[in-house]
Amino acid sequence: MWKSKLGYWALAVPTYAMVIIVLAVIFYIGLNFMSTPPPTSLTTMFDEFSREPSSYLSHMEGDEQPIEPISDLGIDKINVLMFDDSK
Repeated sequence: MWKSKLGYWALAVPTYAMVIIVLAVIFYIGLNFMSTPPPTSLTTMFDEFSREPSSYLSHMEGDEQPIEPISDLGIDKINVLMFDDSK
């Protein structure tokens, strides 16, 4: 009798473990979909960490200009760079 119960648990434990893993992955993917803003939201382009290019480098002359600090490109500049056919 104990052999039949041992055989049951030998199959049940891996099956339960695999079902739990699959459900955890599905739950994790669902949480990511719920927390991601839609593509039409402006938060996909701007957030509290966005940086505009600074203008403090314009007063320096020639070779004295240091490397510009890291900043985000605006969508208007990207559109001009990628899709402007006037060049």
